[in-house]
Amino acid sequence: MNRDANGFVVLSREACLERLAVHRVAAIAITEHALPVVLPALYMLRGTDVLVGASRAGILGRRLPNSVVSLCVHDLAPDLSSGWTVSVTGWAELVAEALEFRRWATDDLTQVVVRIGTEQITGREIPGAA
Repeated sequence: MNRDANGFVVLSREACLERLAVHRVAAIAITEHALPVVLPALYMLRGTDVLVGASRAGILGRRLPNSVVSLCVHDLAPDLSSGWTVSVTGWAELVAEALEFRRWATDDLTQVVVRIGTEQITGREIPGAA
């Protein structure tokens, strides 16, 4: 079991992808007017890519395509006795209109879908977590 300098268990790439596959809401960090902004986003894992849906008029729809972003998903117990976090950093590119994503999201506001590759993916688990 590999641990980082803070004592957290370092997750393998495969374990990170497994955890991404079970959730649908993430925090995504972008820049707006040269300042960092963290927003909630609906996502789905397709193969090893993360697909994020956004409204064309919203901040995510305007800023996500053609930018470097970080996406974070976590599942933590309120008392922090167990849990994990997975982060993906990569280039976000527009892949399609949102028809397929909308079938999953059932969200009329989703108008664009952005792909983020998982080439840079890291994950940590609280020691002792199942």
